[in-house]
Amino acid sequence: IFVYGTAGSRAENEWAFQKARYDAEQFWYQGNGSVDVVSDRQWQPASEPDRNVILYGNADSNRLWQVLLADSPVQVRRGMVQIGGKRLSGADYAGLFIRPRAGSDVACVAAVTGSGWTGMKLTDLRPYLFPGYAFPDCIIFDPAVIQKGTTGITVAGFFGLDWTVENGEWAWQEK
Repeated sequence: IFVYGTAGSRAENEWAFQKARYDAEQFWYQGNGSVDVVSDRQWQPASEPDRNVILYGNADSNRLWQVLLADSPVQVRRGMVQIGGKRLSGADYAGLFIRPRAGSDVACVAAVTGSGWTGMKLTDLRPYLFPGYAFPDCIIFDPAVIQKGTTGITVAGFFGLDWTVENGEWAWQEK
């Protein structure tokens, strides 16, 4: 299920809705798959505890972030990204990450996120639903990816087997 945020600014909410809808259409076109696209006001996570979820938005713009990703070591808010003990400031960071869904042995929660509208729009450039593309568990990038490619990747990494940052493998690019 793709859950778009409705608690953000008008631009953030419009982006989240359009991006979720676009991704669902891509999934349908490429894999003949069907995905539900619903708002953070409509879907009740407790009703489907073993369902995989992709959240569109951040902790400030998607109401279900605090329900599904409250204990995540990756937190994205307006103007800030935090991964473990490290913090990035700015509204132009984009991110993609995945976590196990709390309370389920089989489901995951993923996020298509940004620390502001600019960051959110940057996710439009990443082909994460295309076959053959591989991404780490978490990747954070900024607008430099447009002109400089991988130089715009700020952090990329894999969580440890216990899903912590500390026991994982991470690469940080100092800016």
